Amino acid sequence: MSNLVLVGLNHRTADVAVRERLAIQTGALPEALKQLAARPGMQEVLIFSTCNRVELLACADIADEGFRTTEEFLCQSGGMNPAEIQGKLYRLSDATAVRHVFRVASSLDSMILGEPQILGQVKSFYGIATKAGTIGPFLNALLQASFHAAKRVRKETNIGEYPVSVSSAAVELARKIFGHLRDRNVLIIGAGKMGELAVRHLASGGARSVRVTNRSWSAAEQLALNFRGEAVPFEERARWIARSDIVVTSTGSQEILVDHVLAQGIMAERKNAPIVFIDISVPRNIDPEVGTIDNVFCYDVDDLGNVVEANLKERRREATLAEKIVDQEVESFCSRQRAADMAPIVAELQRRIREICQMELERYVRKAGTQSAESQKELEGMMARIAAKIAHPLIIQARNGHRDSVHHSAYLETIKRVFKLQ
Repeated sequence: MSNLVLVGLNHRTADVAVRERLAIQTGALPEALKQLAARPGMQEVLIFSTCNRVELLACADIADEGFRTTEEFLCQSGGMNPAEIQGKLYRLSDATAVRHVFRVASSLDSMILGEPQILGQVKSFYGIATKAGTIGPFLNALLQASFHAAKRVRKETNIGEYPVSVSSAAVELARKIFGHLRDRNVLIIGAGKMGELAVRHLASGGARSVRVTNRSWSAAEQLALNFRGEAVPFEERARWIARSDIVVTSTGSQEILVDHVLAQGIMAERKNAPIVFIDISVPRNIDPEVGTIDNVFCYDVDDLGNVVEANLKERRREATLAEKIVDQEVESFCSRQRAADMAPIVAELQRRIREICQMELERYVRKAGTQSAESQKELEGMMARIAAKIAHPLIIQARNGHRDSVHHSAYLETIKRVFKLQ
């Protein structure tokens, strides 16, 4: 399996404060990939970095060293001490890592089960790594197989039929607080994909007005136009926040956009009318302390998981079938890889056994004298059959013994030594 290793953490193993420190922004990914790939023992590397997970996937010369290298890189890039993430990281290898990648691409490992965005994100990270030159034959085959598995899950199950995503969860949360969205004014800070999804859900939910602000005026204007909303200047965001009932932040900004002091001023202008901040950005754009102010409701991505539990029941039923599809695809991929890995050994073993049989045949002929053409042909056929019968059980065991990786590796090493294989 080319010493495949995966080191990472996600929404289940680490809270948002840890994840946002370790997150690698999209613009920094190419350089990060090149730096990781340049470390000793790294053959191929890929990085997933979303609001819910940070994962490093690599093919290494030696698995144990691959784990150490990726963990060190993750800590160094995030400026964290290994002790700070002790117990939060998971370490997966070979078929277990393959299954994890397939489950991620199929949205079976997402905070919102079945969300459609994750496959696009995985494809994007794959594209970035390909352009950075850190994807080789194995990871290319792995990612292509994961895309196929994800497409089968979407086609053969109804896991995506029940609209639940981070954005729809945000809308659901707002609806629980206000009862309904009619007559509510909404402000979206950020014109990225998640912001667009939030606008779509809020608009369909009946919000009275939708305003969009972004550092890029053209991006805000385009998004607002798509939904018959209004673009407002980013520099005047405090003014527009005060005029909104629901504020959704979805940006790539590294800084706090709404702090405690600003929020207090906004509430004074609103005469203490309730307001909901839904921060789906990582790093967060809303200071968590804002939520301590009376009539201010502040939620981040970790809070959204509790909002949509009722909407996930049907998806969980479909997930059982999806897991079976993933298992099939993992076994298919691993079988192909085992066949590819075993091909040189099998060919060399067959050649070596035929060579031994041929040497014995030549020794017999030297002692017994020259044979007739018919006898010589019969002897050669007999030796070929003997060689095939000797090789057959050895090859079957080599191909089928993968489930016990330790004994399988020892078996292959024994075969190599006994038959003096290269």
